[in-house]
Amino acid sequence: MKMKKHTVFLSLLILYSALCFTAAPAWKLNLEKQFPSERYVRAIGEGPTESAAKKSALAELSGYFSQTIIAESESYQKLRQAGAGNGTSSDLRENVIIHSDTELFCVRYTAAWTDPKSKKVFVCAFIDRKEVWDLITQKMKGLEDKCNQLSKLVDKEKEPFQKLLLLTKTRTLYSEYSLLYETAVALFPKRGQQFEAFIRKMDGYMNDLLLLKSSTAIQVKVFGDKGNSIYSKISELLTQKGFLISPDGRYQLSATVNWNEAKLNEVYSAYPNIKIVITGNGRTFASFNGECEKVAAYNLESMQRSAIFRLEELLEESFVKECFE
Repeated sequence: MKMKKHTVFLSLLILYSALCFTAAPAWKLNLEKQFPSERYVRAIGEGPTESAAKKSALAELSGYFSQTIIAESESYQKLRQAGAGNGTSSDLRENVIIHSDTELFCVRYTAAWTDPKSKKVFVCAFIDRKEVWDLITQKMKGLEDKCNQLSKLVDKEKEPFQKLLLLTKTRTLYSEYSLLYETAVALFPKRGQQFEAFIRKMDGYMNDLLLLKSSTAIQVKVFGDKGNSIYSKISELLTQKGFLISPDGRYQLSATVNWNEAKLNEVYSAYPNIKIVITGNGRTFASFNGECEKVAAYNLESMQRSAIFRLEELLEESFVKECFE
């Protein structure tokens, strides 16, 4: 019996020793040989657990894209400035900064390895450049087609505000395209030139958008408001979208708020709803109808604050999206 226990103990000791002195994986010893940088974007992460090591590796990958994209954006802006005929930059795209929590495509991980001495866990995260390039450029092609379709409508449209709305929708698609472009160029910097013609074309349309916004000011009128709260929220949302608000604007946004307040058994309630219409030059350009769920409270002021909050929330979630995107 003692002999059997000794044998089992010895076997376990041998197994433990084998695990402890397992050689480090090839990617830990020579990352470039295992995952050549020409083909892969890769990074090694470490942590007390496999999960922590994966998060660390993913953060390192995101850091690569962040640094590469910022550098590429700066080069792009210098290129545009050098080519601008009037001495000012024609690059009107938003600055693109990708943070460490950016969602990346097609990330894979090696099996985790634990250093027997430090007890730290190591994992390598890697991305196949070509695989991601193919996926991104396919999405870019779809967005390019949609932008081109809208730009044809823009070219045909004569009414300034309708042209503005079409360009605003184009801008949303182009912003998504720009993010994908920056990632694609980070993967294969030398391939970026194939997108230049489309980007220059869209930059021109974005320039037109800025010029139109300065000449299509909007009057905002809200009927049934409480303390200008809804007027302020609508004006804020329009301003965030780049529209100019002016009491002398050529175009009008008219909003009508119905609070539908009631009192029953000392309980105050409301079913707030709003109707918005944007008009000008004898045309209706956009409209929005929204209704909130019932709000109730024992205190009138509390109920009204809740109703205003719900209506503001509705405008934030749906108004801009339905009218301008």
